[in-house]
Amino acid sequence: MNLNKHFVLPKFLIYFAAMKGFFILAFILLFYKDLRAQIHVIADPRIEQRVASKNNKQMPGYRVQLCFDSDKTTIDQTRAQFVGEFPKIDTYVRFEAPNFNLMVGDFRTQKEAEELVALIRGRYPLTIVHKEQINLPRID
Repeated sequence: MNLNKHFVLPKFLIYFAAMKGFFILAFILLFYKDLRAQIHVIADPRIEQRVASKNNKQMPGYRVQLCFDSDKTTIDQTRAQFVGEFPKIDTYVRFEAPNFNLMVGDFRTQKEAEELVALIRGRYPLTIVHKEQINLPRID
């Protein structure tokens, strides 16, 4: 026995459902740009500092100073000589008034730096190991 045969949906319910759908659609169309989600994160500022320090590409380590001079051409000649002998070791020229300093290497330990000093001792005017911030060492 089918009980739904005589059931008729009242016209005001059909009208209400149609109007509700119309208003929802109109609301979405009018206020779509304001419906985007927004998130505001309240965090301790120390978190940002910690993240920034982790992204730093430097670490404490050692470099070897080969020479210092007020004449840049002397520094460039020494640098070219060193790069010719050790092409995989990075070189850095830093100006500290009134002199230019030629620093080489990114060594994690003092022992690594001392091994280079033992190899080059006597070929360069100066071989001093300095503790400072270094770039992350090469993998190759």
